[in-house]
Amino acid sequence: MNHDSAQPIGLIAGAGAIPVYFARKAKERGIPLISVSFTEAIGDTLKPYVEKNFCISPVKAGQIFKALEDTHVRDVLILGKVDKAMVFQPQMFDMVSLKIMMSLATNQDKTILVRIIEEVEKRGYTVLNQMDFMQELYPSAGVLTRTRPSKKALADIDTGFPIARYMADQEIGQTLVVKDGTVIAVEAVEGTDNAIARGCELSQGGCTVIKVSRTDQDYRFDSPGIGPKTIEQLIAGKAAVLALEAGRVMIIEQETVIDMADAAGLAIICVDPPDQADTPQPPESA
Repeated sequence: MNHDSAQPIGLIAGAGAIPVYFARKAKERGIPLISVSFTEAIGDTLKPYVEKNFCISPVKAGQIFKALEDTHVRDVLILGKVDKAMVFQPQMFDMVSLKIMMSLATNQDKTILVRIIEEVEKRGYTVLNQMDFMQELYPSAGVLTRTRPSKKALADIDTGFPIARYMADQEIGQTLVVKDGTVIAVEAVEGTDNAIARGCELSQGGCTVIKVSRTDQDYRFDSPGIGPKTIEQLIAGKAAVLALEAGRVMIIEQETVIDMADAAGLAIICVDPPDQADTPQPPESA
């Protein structure tokens, strides 16, 4: 976590454990933080680690920029999840947010976030890369648990990984559930944990869950990841294996995650991506 400790970082914080993880590490290293939390609950978890917290809705961009300006922040780190349903409620937007949303060609996650970053940088801020600050959360290739994947599960990983990457690159989702060479479920707007629950139910357990990054994943605004809640879903659904893209998917609370998986006999493996030439390509236009 290399940063000029005299310069505060503006932490734009959505839901989940990762903003708190970063804030705690930053305080340990003497890096001052000014946080903008999207809910009071998120702000309450951050307050022990930040110099000042503002609670502002993510669709009130004008207020967020003012808070950053008033506290002399120039470097910004965006962490945590945002409820995408807000995109479909334009009556909640302030004028700055409304102008941003009206300039979008689509409502895809990546399109929205890239446009937001463009607006942030246009105002003179630097948006920092999440991976640069938390490299330890991205495990390299190998089996992390005592339980090892079966040959059948490894075959499902080989089958499913390029499909998962294709679906991620098409902005559909980054999680795939496979069993016996058949795709059971693909993550869409419902998110990783709900997709896993659906896939486990449909497969009646024994499935392999794969989570990947996009080919051009932009770690300034989005790090695919899993944590204890994801492992709870896998255990409840009697999944056999969790396969993560090595070095590009984060594990939050790694020791807890591995202990939970070991206790349940769930295998976790990190795999290097296959050759891009193996990834399915979209059909050519007629």
